[in-house]
Amino acid sequence: MKLITGTDKGLIIYEKITGVWKLSDIQFIGMPVGAFHQDGNGIWWVAINHKHWGPKLYSSSNQGENYQEVSAPRFDTSSPYSLKSIWSIASQSIGPIKRLYIGTEPAALFLSENNGTSFQELSGLTAHKSRPTWQGGGKGSNSPFLHTLVTHPEDSNHLTVGISCAGVFQSQDLGNTWKPSNQGLKSFFLPNSEIEVGHDPHIILRHPKDSNVLWQQNHCGIYRSADGGSSWVNVSDPDGQAVYGFAMVIDAEDVNTAWVIPAQSDDLRYPIHNKLAVYKTSNAGQSWQAQSNGLPQEAAFDLVLRASFDRIKQTMAFGSNNGNLYLSEDNGENWQVLSQSLSSVRTVCLVD
Repeated sequence: MKLITGTDKGLIIYEKITGVWKLSDIQFIGMPVGAFHQDGNGIWWVAINHKHWGPKLYSSSNQGENYQEVSAPRFDTSSPYSLKSIWSIASQSIGPIKRLYIGTEPAALFLSENNGTSFQELSGLTAHKSRPTWQGGGKGSNSPFLHTLVTHPEDSNHLTVGISCAGVFQSQDLGNTWKPSNQGLKSFFLPNSEIEVGHDPHIILRHPKDSNVLWQQNHCGIYRSADGGSSWVNVSDPDGQAVYGFAMVIDAEDVNTAWVIPAQSDDLRYPIHNKLAVYKTSNAGQSWQAQSNGLPQEAAFDLVLRASFDRIKQTMAFGSNNGNLYLSEDNGENWQVLSQSLSSVRTVCLVD
């Protein structure tokens, strides 16, 4: 198993060798990694959001032994938008259908059906009638960005995206038309907290065993859907601990189990009471329990960003904006430190 960590200064790779996790490689050293993805064919995709040269996209068919640059998606010359950064990479494989998707800032979704040789913009989303109301998202940006794409395991035309700040949108026709899917969400930072468009989802996950179950870590709480995202129920911690945050993982076997890494609040973005902890629910959010053994319990200021938490079977890993990297091999019961000297961590991905 490998642990791929995308940071502001490169792609850091750890590998479990003879039972011990070791640093095995540093790739794209000094470069800001915006996204990492391993597709169903084992191809690695890496996005670099360079401050001077703009977004770059690379692929590797041999797990990082070497890379080739792929032409990053671009808006049409007639578009009022120009690409600022790549936020997400996702793939889809249903029978003979093999697709690669790129989510960007400004918020847009690009599709490749030829393994990244070329991309087409799914312009129905970019041109959505609500677009003028979308707001800027994270890192001080004035532009909304598309950070999450969720595909459907059986319907190749069904797409769900998360946009900050606009909300959840769904398409049933491969991106030609889109509808907001924010019923039940609340945005307390808006005059009308139940507005149809204007929400800030931080991450969305579909359960692999039940495609109707989706989880969402939102700017204003943790939400769960049992009807494919048509409506959402607030399942935030009733004790007020696990509420605000960015990252989330779910149990691939149990539809009721999930983990989050909450912050004190949206304006105080550090662990609750400065004690770093992962919070777990086993009952669909009715209650949440802290898992902190091995994590710092004083003066902790780690913030875990949306793509910086991953899980495979019993192994979990997360990295923080402070450059700390933690790993558990028993579902979060115990944690070990892999590094406390990285640059800010943007992505964490465990791969077999």
